[in-house]
Amino acid sequence: MIRAAAMSDSPAIGRLKVRAWRSAYAGFMPETFLDALDAAADAADWAEYLAAMPQEHRLWVVEHDGTIIGFCRTGPADDDTDLGASGAEVYGLYIEPDLIGTGLGRELFTYALTDLETRGHDPICVYAYTPNTTALRFYEKAGFTKDGVTRLDEEDGTGVPEARLVKRAGAIQRVTGTESVPPSASSGTGGLG
Repeated sequence: MIRAAAMSDSPAIGRLKVRAWRSAYAGFMPETFLDALDAAADAADWAEYLAAMPQEHRLWVVEHDGTIIGFCRTGPADDDTDLGASGAEVYGLYIEPDLIGTGLGRELFTYALTDLETRGHDPICVYAYTPNTTALRFYEKAGFTKDGVTRLDEEDGTGVPEARLVKRAGAIQRVTGTESVPPSASSGTGGLG
């Protein structure tokens, strides 16, 4: 089930993010940086974020049998003024590492994009670390294209560049084989088919 995150999800989101980073970024981020990631500290950050989450932001989680197995955070592309006032960004998409390749990430990503599109955001961007070819392929397969913009994430301090990928909202590709109903911004509920 895809739903809006609750404050009580913070510990699970923190643990999942640490597992996902260690799995996905092991080949190009410093091992000492990845080893130092702290799930409890990350959970506290998520709790603080959820307590004061801006109205235009969304934090979606996938829950299966009472366990958070994925999450996606979205909101305005405030730092990307060249995208215009209606531009939006997928700030992060994380799936339980053992479930990558099952279609879960695609379904959650499509759900989050549909919400952004329904709320009038266009274009939509996402950043991926340039050595993370798996993520780049994932976003490109969803119809996003690199536009030549790169940045360094000041918060992580790793010096690994990120590439921006952009897509017009009307071109969002839906999950094959499922009927896509845009999620209501107020309900925050949806299901995995």
